[in-house]
Parts: sequence; C-alpha cells; structure tokens
Amino acid sequence: MSDARIATQQWKVGSATITSVVESEDDIPPGFLLPDATEQLVQQHPWLVPDWATADGLIGLRVQAFVVEIGGRTVLVDPCVGNGKTRWLAPWNMLDIPFLERLAEAGFVPPGVELVVHTHLHADHVGWDTHRVGDEWVPTFANARHLYTEAELEHVRVFVLPGEDVYADSIGPIFDAGLADVIEPDADLGPGLRLEPTPGHTPGHTSLWVESDGETALLLGDFMHHPLQFAEPHLAEIADADAEVARETRVHMLRELARTGALVLGAHFPTRPAGRVVVDGDTWRFVAE
Repeated sequence: MSDARIATQQWKVGSATITSVVESEDDIPPGFLLPDATEQLVQQHPWLVPDWATADGLIGLRVQAFVVEIGGRTVLVDPCVGNGKTRWLAPWNMLDIPFLERLAEAGFVPPGVELVVHTHLHADHVGWDTHRVGDEWVPTFANARHLYTEAELEHVRVFVLPGEDVYADSIGPIFDAGLADVIEPDADLGPGLRLEPTPGHTPGHTSLWVESDGETALLLGDFMHHPLQFAEPHLAEIADADAEVARETRVHMLRELARTGALVLGAHFPTRPAGRVVVDGDTWRFVAE
C-alpha cells in the first residue's frame, strides 16, 4: 500500500475538524463487494476514475476510522479491524498494521479519546476498541464511553461468521470494563453530534451528523460502501442484512444529502472519501471535496 493511500486527510466543518486515519486500502473486483456490479458497469461511470476506480473497472476499498474534534471533545468513529484478530475474511485475518502509530501521527492517542461511536458492529468497525494483553482482550480507549444500539447488539450475537467471534474479542470486553452505553439510534450525543437511523445494512445501523457554525457533515458508515452506489443505488452490498431496506435508505438519504449539500464521508470510500452529493439525471454523483 502506497504512502498516498495511508496519508492523513482532514476536513473542516465549521469549527469542527474531521480526520481520516487509514488502516488499509486496496483495489478489488467490484463483484467482491457489490455482487451485481461488474467491471463494465463501473466503466459506464467515467467520473469514478481515478479517485474511486481504475480504468479497467476495479474499485477501491478503504478501511478507515474518522476522528471528530468538536466542542473540545475527541470522538473516534468506527475503529476498523484491529490487529491479531481471527477473522473469516482473509485480508482482515490476524492483521499486523501500525494503526495506533498512524493515529498518533495524526495527533491522537488512546487516552485522549473521550467517545467511541459505532455506526454498526461488523468486524471492521469495532476492532481497535480492544487489543491483546497476554491472553486477554482489553479496552484500547480506556477513558472513552463506547456507544451501542440494542438492535446492533442483538444482531452481532446472531450474525456470526465461521471461525470468528466479534462480540467476544471486541465488544464484550468493553462491557466488562464498564465503558459501554446502550443508546437510541437517533440519540443526541451532545453539542454538534447526533445519530441518524440508517437501517438495512444492519438492523440498527446509524450514521453520525456533525454540525458546527451552520455547516453540516454526515459520516455515512456502511449504508453506502462505494461511490458507484450514487449512480447505481440499487446495488446491494454482500453483507446487507435486508437489501430492500438498505436500498430504501440509500435513496432517501441521497435525496436529502443532495438537497442539503452536506459534506459526506464514506467509511470505505478510497483516496478521496469526502465530498458532496449532486443530482445527475435520474440518480446522483459524488463530487470530491
């Protein structure tokens, strides 16, 4: 992975700052992520190249966390896959990546994180919540409250892939340490932060609004996985729990985001993950910020 693909990126939303800290980024066949997508379909949307796709129709896939600095608080959103964890998906299995070093290079250390927000509880959104000490998984952000919705907690207990236990290695230890709060999917998280229910990919999936000085941004989580879905919102992602609800969420939110002009940040968007949604004929297009 080139240095450009892991470089720290930062955006201002009023007086708030959002920083991307990258764990990994790769080019993959589109069908690996979006089963009904093909290289030829990607090539029908030349605006995707070069930031989000290659000329031959591969798509970029990034795993990244966002750090939101707002009102004197440091908030970590969706802390990636994590190291040393047994995962069903081979590229995520037993990682050894200097993510915490990259976090520090961006200006953040675990004791300074006050809040950890999860848009949902798939393995690539909770992993760095814990790290191994001896034979145990212990909290990484020991001074932070970690937020969960009840629907997500129920889902993660039944959505179990072979050979992995996300609850046991990345969620249970947070509850055991008394650092967990179960909240509503539309919760107000304090000045400038509120959750937006965006179900479908998982039953309790949420997105995070950031609002400061009259400007707004939305951290999507996984209700959108790739900018191709702006032009092709019918495309389901391979792990969507309810593909039809996920499609309805995408269309509803795309209309709203195009109307408001809010900054949009995709958890898995590669290279240039922040931008605006614009109407493009009968669908939409993503314009990098």
